[in-house]
Amino acid sequence: MTGLAARLRASGTTATELVAQALGAARASTTGAFVELLPERAARDAAVADRELAAGTDRGPLHGIPVAVKDNIDVAGAWTRCGTRDLGHHRAERDAAIVSGLRDAGAVVIGKTRTHELAWGMVTPGCRNPLDPARITGGSSGGSAAAVAEGVVPVALGTDTGGSIRNPAALCGVVGIKAGVGTLPTDGIAPLAPTQDSPGVLGATVSDCRIALTALGAEPTGQPVRRVGVIRDRWAGRVEPPVAAAVDDAVSRLCESGVDVVEVAVRNSGLAPAASYVIMLAESARHWWPADPDQVGPQVREVLRLGARVADADYQRALAVRRSIIAGLDDAFGQVDALLLASSPVPASRIGDELTECAGRMLPVQAAHASTTSLASVSGVPALSVPGLPGPGGLPTGVQFLAPTTDPLLRCAELLERGRGDAENG
Repeated sequence: MTGLAARLRASGTTATELVAQALGAARASTTGAFVELLPERAARDAAVADRELAAGTDRGPLHGIPVAVKDNIDVAGAWTRCGTRDLGHHRAERDAAIVSGLRDAGAVVIGKTRTHELAWGMVTPGCRNPLDPARITGGSSGGSAAAVAEGVVPVALGTDTGGSIRNPAALCGVVGIKAGVGTLPTDGIAPLAPTQDSPGVLGATVSDCRIALTALGAEPTGQPVRRVGVIRDRWAGRVEPPVAAAVDDAVSRLCESGVDVVEVAVRNSGLAPAASYVIMLAESARHWWPADPDQVGPQVREVLRLGARVADADYQRALAVRRSIIAGLDDAFGQVDALLLASSPVPASRIGDELTECAGRMLPVQAAHASTTSLASVSGVPALSVPGLPGPGGLPTGVQFLAPTTDPLLRCAELLERGRGDAENG
């Protein structure tokens, strides 16, 4: 399937026109996706792209394409605010390494997108879901997901520590992929928990994500996908019926594509939510605590306070659990090319709700949305969320793939995307 970015390039529209359209759409948006637009720099960069293309210099499918950047990632000359009242604010002197990568591919940055404070949450305050403005976008890359879902940009940069790309991608009906920890540079990105921090991209299609990852240096391996394992442990199985239906539909489509799908148990995977949470608490507090009470809101202040109280022995135990989970994943990846589970156990919650129903229980919204993303978070392996079968009222769902490298993730997601497109067209 041809990505939106590639189709825009093929449309004959100039970069100047594309960027002007994106800026206009961003200004007209009511989702709250953007916290800052960069019209002057974007217009200059678009003009440069047009001159280069006219002179025969083509940097690839992103050349002249508007993109957006999460507001915990530095963009030269723009403010990085990290979603806080004051903590971590600075005007960036240079682009983060991943922003430079997109610029080198000719992409044009039009603005900074909204995030949860310090990227420490699965809700993005002030951001509304383009598919239902009464519902959350997820977090913490909620602004990037909303900007893509609304069609303002085909690609946006995000970060993922506890699920912050995959969760909003699932809730907003777009594709989101986090790279493996350490495989993409984090220079110029505000840290949260370095053991788990990973940048990544959100895109309108799998192809758009592949194009962006290639621009960032993630070379495809061409590895075929022959067998996928479905995780049905105690966390992966605690999902709402529409989400369970989406996973079952994904299994059916993979089988129709000739993929062998089997059930796989990942040793100690049920410990992932707790281990990930302890690591995030401890490491975020090391960097950001103590914080002036006026610099952050009460929710983030409380998690930083909790993190400051995590004993080193408990932190070391969480790291030991992490190692055991990685060993379990290594064993699983010896049997299958990729693993499948839900991206989020519930569709997008209503704005303002503190609890959400999940598999017959009422859970805190933050905890519910992080439960199925935590396995890839704590282990650091690459993971991707692709839209699943829509739920009641058309609310999006997402299914998630985990693999040792990004290429099997993209290939699995392409099979689902292609199969769904064929079904809709048939």
